[in-house]
Amino acid sequence: MMILCFVGLITTCRNNSTLNTAEAPGIKWSLIFWVTRREPVWAIQVTVALISFLETMLITYLSYKGNIWEQIFQISFILEMINTVPFIITIFWAPLRNIFVPVFLNCWLAKGALENMINDFHRAIQRTHSAMFNQVFILICTLLCLVFTGACGIQHLERAGKNLSLFDSFYFCIVTFSTVGYGDVTPQIWPSQLLVVILICVALVVLPLQFEELAYLWMESQKLGGNYSRHRAQTEKHVVLCVSSLKIDLLMDFLNEFYAHPRLQDYYVVILCPTEIDIQVRRILQIPLWSQRVIYLQGSALKDQDLMRAKMDNAEACFILSSRNEVDRTAADHQTILRAWAAKDFAPKCPLYVQILKPENKFHVKFADHVVCEEEFKFAMLALNCVCPATSTLVTLLVHTSRGHWSTQREPTHVNGQHANSMQEDPRLEFGPRNVLLPGKSATNCATVQPIDTIIKYLEN
Repeated sequence: MMILCFVGLITTCRNNSTLNTAEAPGIKWSLIFWVTRREPVWAIQVTVALISFLETMLITYLSYKGNIWEQIFQISFILEMINTVPFIITIFWAPLRNIFVPVFLNCWLAKGALENMINDFHRAIQRTHSAMFNQVFILICTLLCLVFTGACGIQHLERAGKNLSLFDSFYFCIVTFSTVGYGDVTPQIWPSQLLVVILICVALVVLPLQFEELAYLWMESQKLGGNYSRHRAQTEKHVVLCVSSLKIDLLMDFLNEFYAHPRLQDYYVVILCPTEIDIQVRRILQIPLWSQRVIYLQGSALKDQDLMRAKMDNAEACFILSSRNEVDRTAADHQTILRAWAAKDFAPKCPLYVQILKPENKFHVKFADHVVCEEEFKFAMLALNCVCPATSTLVTLLVHTSRGHWSTQREPTHVNGQHANSMQEDPRLEFGPRNVLLPGKSATNCATVQPIDTIIKYLEN
């Protein structure tokens, strides 16, 4: 199709160069319906036309669904017939070898083929692109096709009139579609003027629809939170918080504990949640303390496209949490396990922090870097309370982020003669492999995190 388009364009330009530049007194119809086509050019065009015709017939036969008229009246089928059947007829009738065929209309077929090619390419490399990108690409291709069709059509029709060059026709189309309208270059005969009217009517129908679709997709994208910037993901550190439903207490506890440590102040938190953000959560995210650092994206961790929106592959860590107030804790764990599998499959190198509610479900997420089971920790504290009363209170005070006077003074905490700052810490996110992480309570101190092994050793002594 593209070869036919360019060969026809070269032929038209060659014929145009042989004409004088004086304005014709009338319309020379012979210059419109007939062109000078050499044998090699004709042979190439006939060969390409035969291949395109056979391919179209094969695709039409394979896609036949019982309604032949629906197949025949498709735009692509009509364009293929217009640009292939005349060349096939010239094989059997030599006098028609110089008839004009509008091969530049193949640009519309090339537009559809290019869109399918890009979709197949993204599927081959297992990468998806957003609907916004697809719509912008379609809009640009439509504009280029309109300009190309107008420039070639006007240039050919004006061979019988003012004999405009291809560049002048292109200039006229750009000036016309941009609504500038200088008036220095204009078609002089009614066939080319009629073509301009048709192109303007098509543009008035097609372009507003595509702009409307683009605006709708942009509004939907903003409603869903848009995308986390790839440039920001590569230059700034961020973590991803995956939840099935965003509760206010869960969000407040996580953000307070996460941003309690000074080394985490520069991290971005990307929240990926399938539910639409409500008013209360929106008000919390507008708090100046983290309004510029917390980004809400509506999406599911089970979809690669949403994980790509959150730039999971560039994240420093991924937290998959559940609300402690879930009625069906088993179902909540099942959702957590599925999200953990999807996140690990999409970004194997991203550290994974998973919260499980029931101990028997820990086996399914053993691949995660850190797994915390609330009931298991609760039972351990009850057992320690039997040995040493008030153990749970002591542990809660040790691992909970300090408030009030302590949060400003950051007084050191000593356990078994050791300074809290000297205990084991993860150098990446301040969450060690054996540190306590309790969503709904706390996991980090303003300056320290107490390893549970050290606490238990102190209690046993």
